[in-house]
Amino acid sequence: MNEEFTDPTNTPETTPEAETQTEAKREFASVTEALEAGRVDGSAKAKTAAPELKSNVASAVHELAYGLAYGTVFAGAFVNELIPGKVREGLSKGAEAGRKAGKAACEKAANSFTPESDESPSPMNS
Repeated sequence: MNEEFTDPTNTPETTPEAETQTEAKREFASVTEALEAGRVDGSAKAKTAAPELKSNVASAVHELAYGLAYGTVFAGAFVNELIPGKVREGLSKGAEAGRKAGKAACEKAANSFTPESDESPSPMNS
């Protein structure tokens, strides 16, 4: 059932909408005064709502990170059990060979950027 009708304390007189409707409208002498009052009211409401918003965002980020980590590990473990041993061995050896090739390429690139002192100047620099 709808809680609005089952809760005896939630009568039309006690709902937040009814309370805001019964508040007296404020009158301001100028637009500047009205803007300043709006700024003050908005700032006060933001200060009270900010901690709850921060908590909700942190909770959502935590749940998302947990779900991603759990899903990744579960899927990896599940796939690891499904793959035959020879395929796993081939993947492992291939990954190691790829790491070695990557390190060799990085070293080669680093050496190509390091100038050697005994080289003769190239024709382009003369």
